Amino acid sequence: MSQRVVLITGAAFGLGRALTQKFLAEDWRVIATDKIGSALVYLKENPKVVTCQMDVTTDEEVRWAFDQLMSQNIQIDLIINNAGVDRYFPLSEAPVENFKKIFEVNLFGVYRVNQTFLPILKKPGGRIIHIGSESLNLAIPFMPYPITKNALEKYAKVLRQELKFLGIDVVVVRPGAIRTGLLENVFKLRFAVSSRQLAVQIEKFAELAPKNIGKMLDPEVVAVFIYKVAQKVNPRAVYTINNSLQLKITSLLPFSLVEKLVRKQLSV
Repeated sequence: MSQRVVLITGAAFGLGRALTQKFLAEDWRVIATDKIGSALVYLKENPKVVTCQMDVTTDEEVRWAFDQLMSQNIQIDLIINNAGVDRYFPLSEAPVENFKKIFEVNLFGVYRVNQTFLPILKKPGGRIIHIGSESLNLAIPFMPYPITKNALEKYAKVLRQELKFLGIDVVVVRPGAIRTGLLENVFKLRFAVSSRQLAVQIEKFAELAPKNIGKMLDPEVVAVFIYKVAQKVNPRAVYTINNSLQLKITSLLPFSLVEKLVRKQLSV
């Protein structure tokens, strides 16, 4: 049986790094990519790893990485779209570039990677795993991240239906809080978010947000879960891990009630 190959985006830090180490431990060959190519130096001496600097927001870098794999006749069994960014800003004031940037990584970057690498993804038998978020149904001020994850999941479900015809499974793993640099941003909100008109509300939001994170899992635990999902026969469209009961309940409430609760919490 030939060695299986996985391509992982955002492989330098956090969950991406944990995924890389887990798949290597299970004797997979790993194509480890990251926007910061130098951050992949920890993998340099491993013969089972191919490292590529790849910014998922640029056609050129994604195509360059694809060409490198093509030149080595590498076929991929699995793509894990892990690269993602989280930003906090008032949608009523922030420049459109801020909004576009988070979509470029969390949605369009995924689209770009899937489409570019599809020709060398195993057919039938290949698989694509997208890293979603339990926050996808939240409509909360100053948080564009859930909007991108909601769009990602809708895209993934459409892609799943299309690629079934080619024998490729498409899955979303929807984790809750993971102890990574992405989550650490929540504890730095007072320094990262500014507003001309909603400064008081943002200050209140920055104070409350860390208190509502809930239980955090180490990225290694989530990586083990995702590895198991990668092995499943006839996988479901969505898998969840460590999803918060509070967020589940909030997603079921009428928006009018959520709106009142948010307004009450962020008012002085």
